[in-house]
Amino acid sequence: MLVIDTYALFEWLVYQNQKYKRHFEEINEEGAFITELVLMEFYHKVLHSAGKEEADRLFNTIMAKTETIKLNTERIKKTGIKRSQTLKQKKKLSYADCLNLVIAEEFNAKVLTGDKEFKGMQNTEFVE
Repeated sequence: MLVIDTYALFEWLVYQNQKYKRHFEEINEEGAFITELVLMEFYHKVLHSAGKEEADRLFNTIMAKTETIKLNTERIKKTGIKRSQTLKQKKKLSYADCLNLVIAEEFNAKVLTGDKEFKGMQNTEFVE
């Protein structure tokens, strides 16, 4: 299973980057995980740049194929720890990115992304 990062959502749903095609075909068949933070970040960015109608359309597309992972106390703490670890490794990952890594570890999955900060990291399906 995959944990979808905001970067991957934009590459596939907005920019239609064909390098993501096989991953999103897999997601269409098997589903994927997505965090509340990624949903919020993606919705906001699409709303801001393309308007409410497009943001709602893409949001509904995502919701139909994914399982939303909610925050809880343990995930919040683990995300804080993960962010501290990655900053010490000179990686500039956001809280949403670190939460994605925590969820990938929790569900024995991989984060789908092309964000350069993830390159070479464990539990990552990096698309160049």
